[in-house]
Amino acid sequence: MATRTTVRTEFLADVYTCALEGGIGYWSTCTDYRWSSDPRATVEEISGNPHVITLDTIARGVNSIVSGAAMIPDGQRRRIAAADRTHDAETIDATDTDAIVQAALFGSLVYG
Repeated sequence: MATRTTVRTEFLADVYTCALEGGIGYWSTCTDYRWSSDPRATVEEISGNPHVITLDTIARGVNSIVSGAAMIPDGQRRRIAAADRTHDAETIDATDTDAIVQAALFGSLVYG
């Protein structure tokens, strides 16, 4: 994997924080949340399935959405793509970060 720039890492970390602290709480419970130089969280889905979320997870979700592989509403895709281009997580919200995590974990929006 290529080394991330500081700006890219900060963008992914902001998305990670928003998702864990607000975006995905309606369909998951966080059982372990670590904020450090290597953020990592373990969440348990409503169904009981565990998932580990890292900055790589967030990057995979963003890439899936931007590339069109994950099926989400076009307006939301455009917002996330614009944030990705500018590395500005302030232009997206908790609903967008939820979509990013779901795209990474499930390939599409499963909860909504």
